Amino acid sequence: MDRTIRKKKKWPLLLGIGTVALLAAGAYYFLGTRYASTLQVPADRLTVNAVTSSPFTEYISLTGRLEPTEVYYLDSRIGGVVDRLFVQPGATVERGDTLLRIANADLELEVLQRESELLEQLNAQRQTALLLNQNDFTRREQLAETDFLLALENKRYDRERSLAADSLLAPADFEPTAARYAYYQDRRRLLDAAYREDSISRRIQLAQINASEQRLTDNLRAVRRILDRLYLVAPLTGRLSDFTAKVGQAMEVGDRLGQIYRLDDFTVEAEVDEFYLGKVAIDQPGTIALRDGDVPVRVSSILPTVEDGRFRILVDFNDPERIPDDLVRGQSLRLKLRFGEPTESTLIAVGEFYASTGGNWVYVLEGDRAHRRPIRLGRQNPREYEVLEGLRPGERVITSGYEEFQDYPTLQLR
Repeated sequence: MDRTIRKKKKWPLLLGIGTVALLAAGAYYFLGTRYASTLQVPADRLTVNAVTSSPFTEYISLTGRLEPTEVYYLDSRIGGVVDRLFVQPGATVERGDTLLRIANADLELEVLQRESELLEQLNAQRQTALLLNQNDFTRREQLAETDFLLALENKRYDRERSLAADSLLAPADFEPTAARYAYYQDRRRLLDAAYREDSISRRIQLAQINASEQRLTDNLRAVRRILDRLYLVAPLTGRLSDFTAKVGQAMEVGDRLGQIYRLDDFTVEAEVDEFYLGKVAIDQPGTIALRDGDVPVRVSSILPTVEDGRFRILVDFNDPERIPDDLVRGQSLRLKLRFGEPTESTLIAVGEFYASTGGNWVYVLEGDRAHRRPIRLGRQNPREYEVLEGLRPGERVITSGYEEFQDYPTLQLR
């Protein structure tokens, strides 16, 4: 009996062979591309800089904020309503300039009443002093009149006494003259004693009155100075800041009205990366870029508290007279903080290559090829690295990023 013979299908075998071939081709392509010793790179996508030799200064660039060394706060010394403004925010004011006036009708009325009372008391004291002086004048006038009459009686008494002694005048006629003369002598003694007593009392009372008048006058000045509180006056020459008062605004005692800061005494506050905490020192030099050029500065204070990886420093101007008048509180300034003096060094420009190599190697150009070369870098500033080993002045180095080809020892530029 004949059997039917089934033919074996060949497509599984062919599929397996094709898969193996495809995997082999992919592996070859991947490995060949991955580990090829040379990679072609478009030259226009690279940044190339020449190695130079020149003086190198280590510094860091910072952004500082201008702050006045002294700030005077302006607070309301009295309650009321803002009646008038004499200046605008940001104005430069002189010491003694009036900034605003606060209206307070109740206070003004109270001051007027108090002033009237003090003036009445002062007038009463002066009236008392006037009466004392008038009494003194009356006493002296009485003494002068008595002295005059006593002098006349003295002459008559001497004349008639001589006549009576020579029996030319009867004793009965001489007795009235002698009596009047004795009367005026007694009157003179009594007036003199009374005048002396009045003078002592007058001096004591006048001293008390003068002291009382002085107190009343001082109180009167103090009462009048209360109205001065209605006027806000600049305590110094400077720039008016944060002056936000508006006409009609109600004010309470102690309300903050603004600030004044001097224009000739500034400091710059800047934040520095904590990496430099041990390198920054007091009196460390630097420069600030202003419109007239770089101005020398120095570190005056270090605030070592680290927040978010940064600490703060205060920088003062070496020559305050070079501070421009148009600087404003809070203004941002570019600051360079220098470490050490310039030294002749081999230099390479700062670039993105450092992120891939850590400064341990670079691609150095030789014709249209770039070869990897180990190097050693030293100090740096925002523009340049100091090259300690591996490069010579005049050589050209790729300083752009290496992310796309950092595994290749040689690059072919095209």
